[in-house]
Amino acid sequence: MIDKDISYNFNHIFPHDISDDFLFTLDNYRLFLEGLSINPILFYHKWSDINTQAIIDKYWKQNTKSDWKWCLTFPFFNLLENYLHTINKPIIIGFSGLPGSGKSTLGLWIDSVAKDLSLDIKVISLDDFYLPGQEMDIAMKANPWNVPRGFPGSHSLDLLNQSLDIFLETGVLNSPTFDKSLRDGKGDRSGWIEVKPRVLILEGWFVGCEPVSDLSKIDDFAEDKFNLSLSESEKYYRILIQESLHEYSKIWKKLEKIWHLKSSQFNNTILWKSQQEEEMINLKGSGLKGNNLSNFVRMIQTSIPQQSLSFINSDTTVEINQNRRIKKLKTTKYHF
Repeated sequence: MIDKDISYNFNHIFPHDISDDFLFTLDNYRLFLEGLSINPILFYHKWSDINTQAIIDKYWKQNTKSDWKWCLTFPFFNLLENYLHTINKPIIIGFSGLPGSGKSTLGLWIDSVAKDLSLDIKVISLDDFYLPGQEMDIAMKANPWNVPRGFPGSHSLDLLNQSLDIFLETGVLNSPTFDKSLRDGKGDRSGWIEVKPRVLILEGWFVGCEPVSDLSKIDDFAEDKFNLSLSESEKYYRILIQESLHEYSKIWKKLEKIWHLKSSQFNNTILWKSQQEEEMINLKGSGLKGNNLSNFVRMIQTSIPQQSLSFINSDTTVEINQNRRIKKLKTTKYHF
């Protein structure tokens, strides 16, 4: 009876000019919120409050869609707040999504709003733990995509493991920062931060991605389904990357939960990455373009089996189409 009351009341109070813009039913949305242990009615009142809106509105990018706000950003931030109220230890939440899907934009919004609300929440990127410039050049030498960074094996894993372990034990995070615009777009470390959040989000394009047991079968399938026409050099490097992923798996075990911003079609990242680099060029005067951009996109498409990246074992999955509109919402039951 209570669930029916919530459903009835929520369907009546939630604005139709917002829900009509969703690509799924309002009932599916309500069930998604309830799966996250969020009371839909209280949730709506909280995020539609005029005082809350005054804080959050200034951090939206221009033309941010209502589904991105109400079906991803607000539920995710609500979840982070719930952890602050219910868990008395530092925790790490993983957030995975293909390059250009919107992870960094979401992270910047979360960092900004959390700071305004004095909440101990911090977002860092797996990219911040890229190897320093000279070490990166050595590690990336002769890779078949001729990219300066990006795939598993280009990060300081010992440092990342150590930083996260110390954070989980003490609540203090020491993290490098990486500026992709340095060295003519090859990137380099640009400094360090020390923060003391209670909830840490680690985002990255292959966060949560596990190694596969039989790469040869996947390669044969991938060539047929995706017409990747993998070169022998790419196949060889994919084996090395799979070996690296075993080490990254140790990182994933430190994550309390994983959210996956899943692309409806893997090739969506071609457009997204191009848009991302164009924005970086406009903002910082440097970024990937031409053959360098094409090589990077090829690396994204082939360095890790697409099935591995499309079916990450996440606790919550938000599927988006090429226009970054949300198509599907799925979550396991959260308990607080």
